[in-house]
Amino acid sequence: MIVLLPEAFAAVLPRLAHAALPGEACGLLVGRADQGCVRVTGFAPSRNLACAPDAFEIDAALQLALQRRLRNQGERVVGVWHSHPTGAARPSARDAEGAWQDDLVWLITAAGKTTAWLARGRGFAPLRLVVA
Repeated sequence: MIVLLPEAFAAVLPRLAHAALPGEACGLLVGRADQGCVRVTGFAPSRNLACAPDAFEIDAALQLALQRRLRNQGERVVGVWHSHPTGAARPSARDAEGAWQDDLVWLITAAGKTTAWLARGRGFAPLRLVVA
């Protein structure tokens, strides 16, 4: 599967990650998924509600409002983004425990690099990220 991410979003993710230090930054990805491709068309930054500095929790009110707004629009929440301030740009054990829905794209930014993953069961599969 390929994830198409606009250049503007790809450029802002490391800046948001840096601004959230020493904690994690997070948000929701909006777009369309079809025939092996997820096209990200929007991004909704979220307050990180997690208490631990090495964790993230999306604001549920933001998620619900976004899902309501997208209803009948042809787009949906296709994934989640967060940063790893001290780790690598790959899912952590904490990420695997917190993955709440299969087939969501997870973008992870660490050290200025962003990678894409697909949540499956209690694990993740790597995805090809194309910035365009």
